[in-house]
Amino acid sequence: MAQHALATLRHRDFTLISAGQLVSSIGDQMQSVGIAWHVYLLTNSPLQLGLLGLARAVPFMSLSLAGGALADSVDRKRLLAASQLGQMVLTTLLMITTATGRVNVALLYGVTFMSGAAMAFDTPARQAIVPNVVPRRELAAALTLMALMRQVSFIAGPGIGGLVIARFGLAPDYLGNALSFLAVVIAVVMLKPIPRVPLEGVSSNWDRLLGGVRFARRQPLVLLPMLLDFFTRLACNSRGLLPIFARDIFLTGAEGFGWLNSALSGGAVLGGLLLGRARQAKHPIALMACAYLTEGLFIAGMAVAPTFGLAIVALVLVGIANVYGEVLRNTVLQLKTPDELRGRVTALSNIFDSGGPQLGQVRAGAVANVIGPVGSAVWGGLAATAIAIGFVLLPGIRRSLGETSDELAQEL
Repeated sequence: MAQHALATLRHRDFTLISAGQLVSSIGDQMQSVGIAWHVYLLTNSPLQLGLLGLARAVPFMSLSLAGGALADSVDRKRLLAASQLGQMVLTTLLMITTATGRVNVALLYGVTFMSGAAMAFDTPARQAIVPNVVPRRELAAALTLMALMRQVSFIAGPGIGGLVIARFGLAPDYLGNALSFLAVVIAVVMLKPIPRVPLEGVSSNWDRLLGGVRFARRQPLVLLPMLLDFFTRLACNSRGLLPIFARDIFLTGAEGFGWLNSALSGGAVLGGLLLGRARQAKHPIALMACAYLTEGLFIAGMAVAPTFGLAIVALVLVGIANVYGEVLRNTVLQLKTPDELRGRVTALSNIFDSGGPQLGQVRAGAVANVIGPVGSAVWGGLAATAIAIGFVLLPGIRRSLGETSDELAQEL
């Protein structure tokens, strides 16, 4: 890994929050693959798989602005700890009902829904802490390393989850996630106090809630990349179809499902390693657009792969493109956002960042019900590529394609 990215770990509090995120994300991915596999076993329905994304996206998107406002108003450490403990209670309930044979599809949707609500408060608090624990000049490296750690969890979580489900069952898989939340809680307890920035020019709760929206409207280089992420992921996210590809197309079962998920995240780790070697992206917006464009092409390639091995390769390439787009977009976002608005702008970004993929699962499942999983993934990948091309052609984006990270920060 690039030395400058690893160097951010010399900051004690950043190391704590990163390590906690790594462990918790591994558990979250174990549960995600567990619930997806559970729903498909109970229903045999691609549409039901897609509705899992809707169940998580609706509360997340509805409550994220409130979560961002809280992250800018209260102790971010306490908000993060409360969210993690709430999710641990939900996962423990899921584990107990599964072990006792009382679980049903409605409960799986209910836990997914409540987890999405909790994440609406968890994510802006966690991401808004990062600029408080590393110097601004190291922010891009810290964001790259955090994205890399998250993608490592996306490899380990589905792989471990698939193995645990295949050999021990679903209840132990859910137990692993319940225990993982303790890592973040312990990390938060050990963090030094996070300074609270007074909210200037806020006259009402309504202003507090919509502050991030108003800022983004004044900053096209904040809003437009959010929209690019939302619409491309809405079009091409086919992760919810992977249980079908594993069981019915490649005939590899639960373990193959885990490997498909892990290949996607393995590519993201590789992409993070490559991205981390460049101390500063010369043209972050141009590179970001290219990443979203190529991601769609590789999704379509995965869908038509004649063998399981080639599908793995295609998903590795999807992962590389995915992490490039994510890190570059988040770097531009953080550089363009003042600290007193960071929680609310991060929350707005998360609505697009997570809402697009979750709603994309619904799109993928619904289209797969009509034309099959292969057709759904191919159509989505090509549509995402077309959207990325249209983004580059926007006048405001064309003017900014050559700007460096330093020039973007100076414009604030």
